[in-house]
Amino acid sequence: MSAALIQQMKAKAISLHQAGELAAAKVLYTSILQIQPGNPDALHLFGLACHQQGDHATAARYIRQAVDRVPDQPVLRNNLGDALHKAGDLVGAAEQLREALALRPDYPGAHMNLGAVLALAGDHDGAFFHSLEATRLDPERAEAWFNLGLLELDHAAVADAIESLRMALAIRPVYPVAVRSLLYTLNLLPGADPQEVAEEHRRVAEGLFGTVVASTHWPEPCGKIRIGYVSGDFCAHAVNTFFEPILEHHDISRFEIHCYSDVDKSDAVTDRLRAYPQHWQEISGWSDSAVTERIRIDRIDILVDLAGYTKHCRLGVFAAKPARCQISYLGYPNTTGLVAMDFRVVDRYTSGQGEASFGTEDMLRMSSGFACFRPPVHAPSVKIAPASSNGFVTFGCLHKLEKLNDSVFKAWAGILDENPRSRLLIARDQLDEWHQRRLQKTFASFGIEMKRIELIHLTDPSQSFLDLFARIDVLLDVFPWSGHTVACSALWMGVPVVTLRGTTHAGRMVASVLDGLGLNDWIAEDVGSYIRIAAELCRDQEALSRIRAQLRERMERSALRDEVGFTREFETLLESAVQQTATR
Repeated sequence: MSAALIQQMKAKAISLHQAGELAAAKVLYTSILQIQPGNPDALHLFGLACHQQGDHATAARYIRQAVDRVPDQPVLRNNLGDALHKAGDLVGAAEQLREALALRPDYPGAHMNLGAVLALAGDHDGAFFHSLEATRLDPERAEAWFNLGLLELDHAAVADAIESLRMALAIRPVYPVAVRSLLYTLNLLPGADPQEVAEEHRRVAEGLFGTVVASTHWPEPCGKIRIGYVSGDFCAHAVNTFFEPILEHHDISRFEIHCYSDVDKSDAVTDRLRAYPQHWQEISGWSDSAVTERIRIDRIDILVDLAGYTKHCRLGVFAAKPARCQISYLGYPNTTGLVAMDFRVVDRYTSGQGEASFGTEDMLRMSSGFACFRPPVHAPSVKIAPASSNGFVTFGCLHKLEKLNDSVFKAWAGILDENPRSRLLIARDQLDEWHQRRLQKTFASFGIEMKRIELIHLTDPSQSFLDLFARIDVLLDVFPWSGHTVACSALWMGVPVVTLRGTTHAGRMVASVLDGLGLNDWIAEDVGSYIRIAAELCRDQEALSRIRAQLRERMERSALRDEVGFTREFETLLESAVQQTATR
């Protein structure tokens, strides 16, 4: 076959490739390789098509053959590095990407890909350097700004992360993962104006979902009310600490329950949850339009989102409004910004009657707290307060590291200053050596000696974090996004919690729990009272021991643990919601 004909085949294959017809393009690349097994272009492009189809191991094998034949082409090494990255070979990926940059130091794509690889490998500084270079060299590349934003969040530079994610969306408004990351991060920004944050949710959601054609025809509610729950967290996830009691205690004589599970990999919790509802549908891998159509076929009256802008966001389904009544609950502590979302579940404390409620949803207010708590069955017994044997109080933090901002550190430094013999224990799975050094520098800048700080990197996934409460006397909550699940777990283990009452649902979740338990003395209205409350708890170690012995029983007798009562009120609220939407 002549070289001209092979060139024609390659041109046709590239045309198909660029049009997204990858299978057809691969057929032509294969034909070329049958004639010229060592053709570097065909090897590279066949591998690239495999890469785009998700077959990263095959992609790496073919692109490597092209690199062996043309070792001085940075594009080939960049694509090989990206394929190796996606195939899980971070060492090999970094090697190829560095070779690409040695050949072309100003290659923005290689900088971006190397930054992503180094981030996964735990090289935080290297990842940040190369990601920043990618935005400098190609400021119109949305992916580069997105990667930089995630790294800035990893560095706890929340304001910088928000600006980088905004840059990504300015370049590409329909960028779902950047939308999720930006709106999630806005909840972490100290001093943010709730109205402005709500408006940004609405604006960004409109940019992402504005083209969705929402339904205006729904079945009239009749007989049992059909409730559909949509979540990617029907597995070992914190949300089920609060959702499983509802699912188990739903009155199936009045309600028909459907669960739409977007779980990638099911586990024992998934199996347990699957046994509760009358209907369970796996939707992992389905498009939003396919999920929407299934919900319409199921004639759902009330559709409840349990994820919001977290990892398994399915708000594209809700934007199409497949159900007459749509509700946001549990998974995300802010407005969705969707005009198609009718209600958001709060309580009288997190969003009081008469208070300004920003966002697109109306409020559904629970009277006794927005959630009930089911402690893990493996929760150990309450241990004696460590201060009784240590002779000093140990404060604790088990929160996500991105929730630890300078305002939080300054308050904690004030608490430690007020209590010179006290200690602070911080533990988290993210807390590797780099993050430990970062936190050490931060505490040093506030004049706190590191001998008073214990940093623990949780590396064993089988280890229960509940065991750590045996080493903590008082849990310090974070702000502006309070740590709801951590606080409930601490209280169950007998550990008092000090919180700062915020101005939003996200900032009042822990305060709502304490209010429901009648422990309002642990709720601070400002940073000064936050420091004072923690200091006062420090001074009476006998009282700490008494509190520790009584907290679990106090919780057990509270509305927080009344699973049946909570579910009945929740159902009444849902009935009211669907009646309201039926008359609109």
